[in-house]
Amino acid sequence: MNHSEQLRALILKVDDIINSTVESTGLLAEKIGHCLDSQNKYGPEALLEPAVKLAILPLIKQTLNDNLYCSGTGVAGHIESTDSVQEYWVLEWWYKKDNGLKQVSLDLDQSTQQRLDFRTFEWFKTPISEGKSYIHGPYVDYICNTSLTLTAAVPVRVEGQVLGVAALDILVSRIEEELLPLCASQKVILTNLEGRIIFSTNPRLRIGELFNAEHQAPIHRNEYAMLYRQ
Repeated sequence: MNHSEQLRALILKVDDIINSTVESTGLLAEKIGHCLDSQNKYGPEALLEPAVKLAILPLIKQTLNDNLYCSGTGVAGHIESTDSVQEYWVLEWWYKKDNGLKQVSLDLDQSTQQRLDFRTFEWFKTPISEGKSYIHGPYVDYICNTSLTLTAAVPVRVEGQVLGVAALDILVSRIEEELLPLCASQKVILTNLEGRIIFSTNPRLRIGELFNAEHQAPIHRNEYAMLYRQ
């Protein structure tokens, strides 16, 4: 495989990772919305109900099993305080481990809730405020996997109301596994749209740093990432 063929394969793989991530997350959000609608559940507090959790669990597990790159997925929501409901942060999350699926178990006491105020997290607030899919990262996910992560998120809507977001994690290490064999000796850098490095074969550039393109145009760009060659 010559350099041009390698580059073409690299671009196709980048797009496959990004597009499949967004598509899987969007499909999960759509299915959860339909599930809640079919049960006449129209408020974020529905995510606390055992019957609802039981109904969306197969949807989460199917997403994990169907997406090759996904390390974890689920739904997150924030419930405002009312006269009858206390403020609460909902996280129904499952991840791949030891050739199986496990649930993230979190003790939502007051100290944990403060740390889990999703309204401060870009992967939660941005898709809700913009009303569309969003990919955040790379960042260290201290809640679920303590690893460098990209998180895609899509609003979950029922009857036009946003109940939370469906989200999906990809580990940066998984991206490296897929892209490194396609790079050979080429120096390539993959960044998000803000220029933060997701993947690099330049040893001087670290994941998470801002890449100074110095007026260098990317060789490829999609809706969520840019690819450079040095």
